[in-house]
Amino acid sequence: MTEFWHWSDVPSGDYAVVGDPVSHSLSPRIHAAAYQKHGLHFTYRAIQVRSGELAEAIDVLRGRGYKGLNVTVPLKTEALDWCCRVEPEVERMGAVNTLNLENGEGTNTDAPGFLQTLGNLGISGGRVLLLGAGGTARALLVALTDAGFDVCVWNRTQENAEAMVELTRSQAQVLDEANPSGADLILNTTAASLKGQSLPILWENASKAALAYDCFYSSTKTQFQQDAEAHGLKSVDGRAMLVAQAALAFEWWLGLPAPQTDMMRASYEHPDANA
Repeated sequence: MTEFWHWSDVPSGDYAVVGDPVSHSLSPRIHAAAYQKHGLHFTYRAIQVRSGELAEAIDVLRGRGYKGLNVTVPLKTEALDWCCRVEPEVERMGAVNTLNLENGEGTNTDAPGFLQTLGNLGISGGRVLLLGAGGTARALLVALTDAGFDVCVWNRTQENAEAMVELTRSQAQVLDEANPSGADLILNTTAASLKGQSLPILWENASKAALAYDCFYSSTKTQFQQDAEAHGLKSVDGRAMLVAQAALAFEWWLGLPAPQTDMMRASYEHPDANA
């Protein structure tokens, strides 16, 4: 378990990941590897910030010297509201996962980090079943549709999926059931994996050539991965996406090349992490 603090009593520092939960975050270890590679003496902490607390927490953290934050669930849409300035595509996403506390800017490294991992997997197009309608789903929906993928969306609460498609000005189709028929990529952005829960996916309709991609990860296969592989599909978890977005955040803050190989290696030195 990663050492973490509540925002009200965290010591002074430089960078951090904020969200709830953060007790199993790999981010401190990943960023520490990047600092070490460059000979930087920065701290990177995991800080618990609950929904509705972000603005107050940022005021405290700025007073204690923090320069930048990575933002995880459930704060990515809340983070956008805090920003003074974001890129137009981030505004469309409606979600921010990286903050510069010194100038009030925010960005989203989830989307380009995710696309980077698809490129590494040799995936450049096709039909996607996107599961979920939260901050990560919004970012990936924009990234996928802008990259030319054909996207269908499913969420337990269909109204939230419809609202997401409208807010992102996407042409994605909203499904009333999680039917992967015809999908080349089945993408989970829901927190079900963190809870060990299965999603009501009609796996029997999935092509055996489809790839199941979980944005979450664990020391073992996630429940989503287990369900996919039980039906003959290959699967990957979100560890590579985590490292890719962390590397982009590092470069955005510091203007230095991120040592992704070292960062990925560090992610495997903490086998019990889940978030």
